[in-house]
Amino acid sequence: RRLAAAFATASAPLLRAGGVQLSFSSGAGAVCQGMSAVPGVEDFPGVRVAKDAAYADAVRAAWAQDADTTSRGPFSREQLVYEHQGLQLHGCLVRPKSGGNGAGVVVVHTAVGPRDLFLHWRAEALAALGYTALVADMFGDAEGRGWEPAWNEAARRPLAEDRELSRRRMQAAIQALAAAEGVDATRIGAIGFCFGGRAVLDLARLGAEAGARAVVSFHGILDDGGGLPAADMSGPSAPRVLICHGDGDPFVSAEGRAACEAQLRSSGARWDALAFGGVRHGFTNPAQAHNENPALGYDERAARLSWEAMKMLFAETLSR
Repeated sequence: RRLAAAFATASAPLLRAGGVQLSFSSGAGAVCQGMSAVPGVEDFPGVRVAKDAAYADAVRAAWAQDADTTSRGPFSREQLVYEHQGLQLHGCLVRPKSGGNGAGVVVVHTAVGPRDLFLHWRAEALAALGYTALVADMFGDAEGRGWEPAWNEAARRPLAEDRELSRRRMQAAIQALAAAEGVDATRIGAIGFCFGGRAVLDLARLGAEAGARAVVSFHGILDDGGGLPAADMSGPSAPRVLICHGDGDPFVSAEGRAACEAQLRSSGARWDALAFGGVRHGFTNPAQAHNENPALGYDERAARLSWEAMKMLFAETLSR
């Protein structure tokens, strides 16, 4: 069954759960079960999932060599459509092979949006650990329009200018995953890359209201949250925070990083940071090894160590 079914527009009516409208697709074409091969762009007809062929090939090659995802699958996929402030958001739910451990993790995309092979590899890597993963949609992008610079810049602008909107849209993704069958709403985490790293930090700034036990920012944009004060992040119901940052990332200024850390301290957050010397933006994605932009680059060691740190954090916070 083709993976495109997981991204087709839902025909089922939206249901309301936890303040978020949800629709779970149904029927034979909606869930991709028994998938053993690493998907390629041909598996997503009509949906753009990579910058170009070189990007797709690099992600697929790394995915094919991932012992966890190749040995612990196949994983099931289903579309999850939810709404926030009238905008329909197109998530993809990836479930472990045998029910998993009941915990869930929201995966938040980079500036190019949710239709990205790299994200779906990371979602399967989480499913291989027993988590139900939701590839969230912050833009309302069903077809991969986020790969078009003008389109994604317009989609990102409201979230950059109104960081309260960013916080609440992240909260909508958490609530959507919490409402999914088999997910323990009290054991949810979130990870984000680049734009998504900033988004999960915005979520954490809600404190106990975030609905997540832990968040991890991978090469996220670090700042003071757009000038908005953070809630009290000291309590046991507020999420723990892990920041994984390359100190060669030109998109994060020293002032922005210092402001982010100062806010975490002043709000009483329980946080940790990994800083990798000389490592550039986008270091988790093997496709960045082929990026001609000198600001970006893949670093295998930083990618591996940051993922292991995430696994340790989630083992501590998302266990029963």
